[in-house]
Amino acid sequence: MTDAIRTTSSSRRSIRDRMRIESYLIRLEWHLEGILRGADRKATITSLRQELLTDPRELASALADLGPASVLAARYGDEGERRPLWSMGVVIGAIALLAYWAVFLSFTGGMLAAVDSAAPAEAHSTFLFVGVEAFSNAESIGIGWVSGWAWLVVPATIVLAAFLLGARIWRAFRRQ
Repeated sequence: MTDAIRTTSSSRRSIRDRMRIESYLIRLEWHLEGILRGADRKATITSLRQELLTDPRELASALADLGPASVLAARYGDEGERRPLWSMGVVIGAIALLAYWAVFLSFTGGMLAAVDSAAPAEAHSTFLFVGVEAFSNAESIGIGWVSGWAWLVVPATIVLAAFLLGARIWRAFRRQ
């Protein structure tokens, strides 16, 4: 019987309202990540989702009563203990890797454009410990990079540093 009540009460919300609820809950979960442990965070999100789905008021007023996700998360959490933001670290690490590859490929593309304009030519350079070469002649054009392990270690170091800073790793070592 509870399943029938749950189904009828949750079926009142439109798809658009459900999307707004999920969007709000995702923002709330990101803010809660630095405050609550995983199991507590999931339980909080699940109970709030159920409350929002069964609330008879319009969704706009229900969300307005809850306030911004960051403020609601602060009310749920204990202000004394701040936790690392692991998912934010992953996002920042991915952005740093994409930025590294964009700059690296721009550098190699610039070298290729320079040697192509003065064909036949060949150029060798270094970008953050990675050897880069570009060549252009009548039969072919190309770029390449070699440097042993540097081609793997440099981006891994950049991603690791960005991950640790984005996750605010120092929160894991602060104990009261």
